[in-house]
Amino acid sequence: MLLNRNKMKTAEELKEVVKETYSAIALQSKEENETSCCGAGECGTVDHAVFADNYDSLKGYAPDANLGLGCGLPTEFAQIKEGDTVVDLGSGAGNDCFVARAIAGDSGKVIGLDMTPIMVEKAQQNAEKLGFNNVEFRLGDIENMPIAGKIAD
Repeated sequence: MLLNRNKMKTAEELKEVVKETYSAIALQSKEENETSCCGAGECGTVDHAVFADNYDSLKGYAPDANLGLGCGLPTEFAQIKEGDTVVDLGSGAGNDCFVARAIAGDSGKVIGLDMTPIMVEKAQQNAEKLGFNNVEFRLGDIENMPIAGKIAD
């Protein structure tokens, strides 16, 4: 579904565009995502610019969770400490969650939140493969997070 600039979309319609786009991206390889000007499908009139970042030297990096969709290395600026509870909004396949987990350690906890069911599924599969029991992924919207208040650092 491409956004037609001549027709305004409601907030719900825009959210559906994002869900559809990221669902398509989740089914592509990292290489396809990194080489596409839009992330998924043809470029059309919408630019879903994909920014690749080099995670290779970061502790906790899980290549299977890196879809090539990053827009910076947020864990470098988040001031995460050992034992912290971290929430990652728009967690995708879990890459930043796994890096955050390496910093928060076994005594910490990481919660990834994403609004795209297939991304949450991919992230859960990645966490299971890695054997992480202090990283969890939840389906939800940032506007109404399924996370109890005051539980994150």
